[in-house]
Amino acid sequence: MGGMRMARRAIAAMALGALAAVAIAPAGGAGASATQTGAAVILAKTNAYRDGAGASDLMRAGLIDDVAQAWAQRLLSTRTLAHNPRYSSQMPSTGLSAAAENVAFACGYGGAKANAERIMGNWYKSDGHRRNMLNKSYTHIGIGYAYDSTSDCAYAVQNFGAYAQEFFDVPRRHQFYDEIDWLSGEGITTGYADGTFRPREDVSRGAFAAFLYRLAGTPRVSLPARSPFTDVPTSAQFYKPIVWLSQEELSTGWSDGTFRPQDEISREAMAAMLYRYYDEPPASHTSATAFDDISRESPFLREISWLASSGITTGYADGTFRPRAPVTRDATAAFLERAES
Repeated sequence: MGGMRMARRAIAAMALGALAAVAIAPAGGAGASATQTGAAVILAKTNAYRDGAGASDLMRAGLIDDVAQAWAQRLLSTRTLAHNPRYSSQMPSTGLSAAAENVAFACGYGGAKANAERIMGNWYKSDGHRRNMLNKSYTHIGIGYAYDSTSDCAYAVQNFGAYAQEFFDVPRRHQFYDEIDWLSGEGITTGYADGTFRPREDVSRGAFAAFLYRLAGTPRVSLPARSPFTDVPTSAQFYKPIVWLSQEELSTGWSDGTFRPQDEISREAMAAMLYRYYDEPPASHTSATAFDDISRESPFLREISWLASSGITTGYADGTFRPRAPVTRDATAAFLERAES
């Protein structure tokens, strides 16, 4: 995504985007979930437009959506068309080198979807809007869409940003930037809808099951009508990855029949699942006993030994492994990337 540096002057210079006023047509009906409907139309058509021009798809980010949506609501409430003079300073600043904004409105085209399509049609015809939508330096987008069913009027906002990194909270100087970038590039995570990765959050057992399942390439799973674990209903978010984990004998859960998907996964449990995932390779016990808090009586001695001897972990600076400690999201990225390397 390039090593772009922060440049507020560039942001100010690119914050132009011509205004697009759309002609009034006969009034029509209103659509359900208007904001989501209109925003979905704008995102799909914008990325399709970029695809046709050889530009990469823009990543929609909730933190930029918040900026765009607040301004779209303001435009609708005041029935005016103007740019947000502070949009670039309201967007996440880490790694941002340039930004731009498109605004428009449409009335009377017969619902939220039709008005959004009309707005896109007018943006296509405007040089300023077209340049913003096709600019290859932009990586992220936020979309605001405010619709009034009574008047059949919609106001739309696009905020574009050129970011040096995918996730707003993982700058290129982050200790595990390369590993997190790899995790995303492999499709193992897409981060959160707001555009963050949240590297210091602990990983749950359910989420780690999902990470491993995606690492394996999301293989086909024969889902049983009855869950193998009493606390994992068939409707659970990570039901398929957890079932796969069980069927592959990477985890048998707890002796009481539970999996405890919301519990934080411990470092020793992660070591055990990874060890089984890689077909239980041989490992010297001396690797694990080099840690001050791992003895030969440790229930996961073999697994932790493999983790250490393979270079997947070196433990902590104080000589410990901390087997019961939780695993953060950035550390998980590092463990998986090193395991695959």
